[in-house]
Amino acid sequence: MAKTVLDLGSTTVYVLLWDYASIYALEREPLFLGDNPWEAHPRLHFCKDDKHPLTASQHQKLVAIDDTIGYCGGFDLSKWRWDSTAHSSEDERRIDPDGDPYPPFHDLQMLVDGAAAAAVTDLLLDRWCWSTGIRIAPPKDASDADAWPDGVPVMLRDQQVAIARTLPAFEGRPEVREIEQLYLDSIACAERLIYLENQYLTSRSVGDALCASLARAQGPEVIIILPQRTGAWLEQHTMDILRARMLERLREADMHGRLRVYYPDVAGLADGCLMVHAKLTIVDDKLLRIGSSNLSNRSMGLDSECDLCVLGETDEEIAAIRALRHRLLGIFLAMDAERVGQGEAQAGERGEGFIDALEALREQQAAADRQPHIRLLQLDQEIDPEWDRQLPDERLIDPDRPLDAELLADLAVGGEEQVPHLRWRVILGVGLILLFVGLAVAWRWTALGEWLDPSTVAGAVKDLSDTFWGPPIALLGFVAAAVVAVPVTLLILVSAIVFGPFMGATVALAGSLLSALAGYGIGGYLGRSAVERMVSGGLERLRKRLRRHGVLTIVTVRVVPVAPFAVINLFAGASHLRLRDFMLGTAIGMTPAILAMSVFAEGLMSLISKADLRAVALVLVGVLAVVGLTWYGKRMLTADD
Repeated sequence: MAKTVLDLGSTTVYVLLWDYASIYALEREPLFLGDNPWEAHPRLHFCKDDKHPLTASQHQKLVAIDDTIGYCGGFDLSKWRWDSTAHSSEDERRIDPDGDPYPPFHDLQMLVDGAAAAAVTDLLLDRWCWSTGIRIAPPKDASDADAWPDGVPVMLRDQQVAIARTLPAFEGRPEVREIEQLYLDSIACAERLIYLENQYLTSRSVGDALCASLARAQGPEVIIILPQRTGAWLEQHTMDILRARMLERLREADMHGRLRVYYPDVAGLADGCLMVHAKLTIVDDKLLRIGSSNLSNRSMGLDSECDLCVLGETDEEIAAIRALRHRLLGIFLAMDAERVGQGEAQAGERGEGFIDALEALREQQAAADRQPHIRLLQLDQEIDPEWDRQLPDERLIDPDRPLDAELLADLAVGGEEQVPHLRWRVILGVGLILLFVGLAVAWRWTALGEWLDPSTVAGAVKDLSDTFWGPPIALLGFVAAAVVAVPVTLLILVSAIVFGPFMGATVALAGSLLSALAGYGIGGYLGRSAVERMVSGGLERLRKRLRRHGVLTIVTVRVVPVAPFAVINLFAGASHLRLRDFMLGTAIGMTPAILAMSVFAEGLMSLISKADLRAVALVLVGVLAVVGLTWYGKRMLTADD
């Protein structure tokens, strides 16, 4: 379509997409790789937006045309997005560019013109400038002709449109949390009905607001439409577990029976489920909101989002919003909007609410002679106890703000009482880097280089590394040193230098596992009170966190060095963490660090043998690392104060 527009006229096209993190590379489409004709077109400008914090995304879905038409909603410029409103199990038109079919997909987009479209254009121009540093000139005055697309019925006219955004703080740009505040305000003001369609349901702040609303003696009914499952295996074992926890909270708060959570079930679907990707809120048929924000924590403060919202004030406007709600529910019930409206009116005559009307419509659908191709089923999701126990802190999976050192430290260890250990860890790391830099300088410009010539050092350790008994002896020494709290990083480095990268890594990994097992046993033998005295308290809080999160938390603790290796071992043993989880987490978490240190050791030995640009670069890297660690240490100390 874009190519057609470019070829037929003088239109200039700007496309801005999120420059996604590499972790998503295998599940995202390749961006304009290969022989793509767009790259060479003089009027196509393409930008991958990376002006956001680490782990954040540019999640806005906006389109502006000539400053006269604007779109905002949940649709991505992606495959697997087109579908008809029938959402049938098989549709020959619903295929990807390779000709393969994909499951049904439900999404919404709001179309606006006039001043609202101009405001959407301004948002896009600002985003392009943030990402590229180039300010695009606003579109020239458009013609007076009506730009509204043919075939698209107008729902509301002469309507004020509010814009709500989420923007994380980044490079001097202030944080914006308008989307979160609009959710909280609209839920608090709801009187009769809150109708939500969304991909996720994990936001803590929105969950708190819904719980408060459900706990009121007189409050609105809450109807939520979600997908049966979200995404692939990873999302199902992270976001779906968080969703199940949230549903459990909401049902506990629903003392008056005003909550229903459904998912659309499509008959005859061989694989997957209907993906509810819409981000819709309707409150009392007076507030209509469509945009990009999910009911997730990251949409409240981490990802860049944009929603459009209108308020119906007249009877005609309220009726139009109500008709949209009826139409959407009719899609999921395989019936027209008029029948849904009639069911609601009949329930109202009986003094019943909309939940009663919806349940009656579902019963009529189930009793029909011919089963419909789509229906609404209640989402009774239960939490798998094992996966729930293994899941790390939700602030790591679904954060509502950019990750920083303080948050990672709190996630991995679980309390301010552990900050002193982290402070000593940073000091020790800085000391080691200074030691390595000092040794490199001494080898180059003093007699130390002659005394410790690489060939001499290699000859001295050759007997140890080449003998059968060398690795076992080194392994015993590694375990003994690690148990008495010699930094495990130093032990890994020494192992790699003495035995080379391959055997050294093997010795280091085996030593790490055995020393972890030894520390675990010592912690279990000494007991909680003794270990608490050794580490200045704080065992109870860490014990609860470790027992709840298991393998993945141990992996995090090993990857993010927020406490000494030996201390974590003692903590795990004293808190009676499951041994299997502890050892498996240690193996997974230590392996990347051991491999990296082995490579570094190989490079260090090469550095010592000759002074070249590579050696200078290593010194510079060391200095920068010291500065960086010092800065992070000061931030942690400031936060602790």
